[in-house]
Amino acid sequence: MNSAWLIHAPQGYGKWPLLQRTANALLCESPQSLAASQGNAGPPQVSLTPTGGGSASRPWGLSELEAARLPAALSTYKACGHCASCALLAAGTHPDLLIAAPEAMWPELGLNPSEETAPRSETKTASQEIRIEQIRRLNDWSVSTSHRGRAKVALIYPVDALNAAAANALLKTLEEPPEDVQFLLGAHRLDALLPTIRSRCRLAALPRPGAAEAQQQLGGKTEAAGAQQAVLAWSQGAVYQANPALGLEWAESLLDALSRQAARPQSSTLPPPPDQAAGVASLLKIGSDLQRVQVGAPPLYLPQKLSALTALAQRIAPLKLADALDGWRQKQRLAGFPLNQALASDALLLEFAQLFSQGD
Repeated sequence: MNSAWLIHAPQGYGKWPLLQRTANALLCESPQSLAASQGNAGPPQVSLTPTGGGSASRPWGLSELEAARLPAALSTYKACGHCASCALLAAGTHPDLLIAAPEAMWPELGLNPSEETAPRSETKTASQEIRIEQIRRLNDWSVSTSHRGRAKVALIYPVDALNAAAANALLKTLEEPPEDVQFLLGAHRLDALLPTIRSRCRLAALPRPGAAEAQQQLGGKTEAAGAQQAVLAWSQGAVYQANPALGLEWAESLLDALSRQAARPQSSTLPPPPDQAAGVASLLKIGSDLQRVQVGAPPLYLPQKLSALTALAQRIAPLKLADALDGWRQKQRLAGFPLNQALASDALLLEFAQLFSQGD
């Protein structure tokens, strides 16, 4: 197997659970063939939550639906869930697995490193980046002897969160990878990575989850079939997000409120967004659908609101809509900066309402 795999796909396509379960299979001492398990009840259910906290339990091994989206070299086997290595993985204490991820993402990823293994932040706020200290530790770990006498796995996610110093440090290791270390990297955006890192990895684009997998993932979050279809369209298949429906209810309410106002709407009469980031992301989706309707194409994100979108699209000048979309994209890049949420929401609604003004 290639010493470094780079799996890339938009956020929410399920890269993290797939990479995590692939790491489990590589470290398992009694891996089971996925082909041989087809038709069985499925892999044993083992909690992947590290001791002391983390996310809800997940299936231990790759399902057939999930494995179908991975390269064959990474999806031939699944972890047994019973051996000594699997017990260490379930406890979050396997010495031959090292995970490098931004500290701010640890709760979301179900990680709860011990004080001994956790990198020390120089600031009180959890970092959104993978820092140089984490990669230095990974590099030192990669040349050490395997505790279980088998291969070791380094899981870096998302690799596009590496800061410049960390990226350069990782590159040196990828150029001369240690023996018996498998690097598994996951990226949201390939264009955010150093070309030299990309060139040292075997690339694999993770396809969008199929309908069956997406509906299975949404099963615990959305009960009604109609609501599932709305969430699938709104998230464009990114159903592995913590909340794939974030902003959907607000977007529908916003369109309903606008449809009831024939004249230029007053921003004070429009429902406020959940927060600045969700509001900007939702307006980008609404704006994209309005543009599509203006040129006779069906909406992507809100197909259930075709009538409202068609009526509203006739009230907006195409150039004004294009300018607004450019402005919202700029705001999205600044969405992580601390802002007064109430003022930011008011400004967003005012901008959107002004799209419907006449003659300016």
